[in-house]
Amino acid sequence: MYKFLNTNSFFLISLGAIPAALLRWQVDEIFIVNITGCFLLGFINSLLIERKYKLIIGVGFCGSLTTFSGWSLHLFELISQGLYEQFLVNSISMVLIGCFACGLGHLLAKKIIA
Repeated sequence: MYKFLNTNSFFLISLGAIPAALLRWQVDEIFIVNITGCFLLGFINSLLIERKYKLIIGVGFCGSLTTFSGWSLHLFELISQGLYEQFLVNSISMVLIGCFACGLGHLLAKKIIA
């Protein structure tokens, strides 16, 4: 999608990444940040807006807000504690609800465009 990044692109991505990283640092709930990021990414990528805004919000903000590594660590801790059922529920629900949130963001953007 964004194959060729120049200096301007790095700056735009940073504009979104810095506030999202600070917000992520304050919100200590992996589920909330991941689902919010999925919704925003589905929304922003479905709008007919300039590429620079997609870089700022989609790549920078959503990429910095969401946390695959934090989620993976959480899943690893569940397995380490022998909480296999919670591991399965958390894994499946995050993926399904994340996809649903992306779709919901997409539908909302299409309603706004229409």
